[in-house]
Amino acid sequence: MPSVQRVHEAFPNEDVAVVAISLDGGGVPTVQSFLARHAYTFPTLVDQKMTVARALGARSVPYTLVISREGTVVAGASGPFDLDSGSFRQYLADLAAQPRS
Repeated sequence: MPSVQRVHEAFPNEDVAVVAISLDGGGVPTVQSFLARHAYTFPTLVDQKMTVARALGARSVPYTLVISREGTVVAGASGPFDLDSGSFRQYLADLAAQPRS
């Protein structure tokens, strides 16, 4: 989660958004408490019934998706993923630099 926060902070004015989807059964209060305790400020969707996760094809946790500004899934990875890697940040920067459709 710290790398999610760092990427969120690295692209504040870009056409890149980092959004977490929480599947925690404790719901909104549990997730909000966790985010506050760790000072995470990235947007987080609470998806207790896994409706969004299933629709996006997430089959395990953690699952990382990259969605274009047009709403198309352009990449996905299952398992731990280093969002801090230079290659991933460059990928996001390149995606943000693409002209709008």
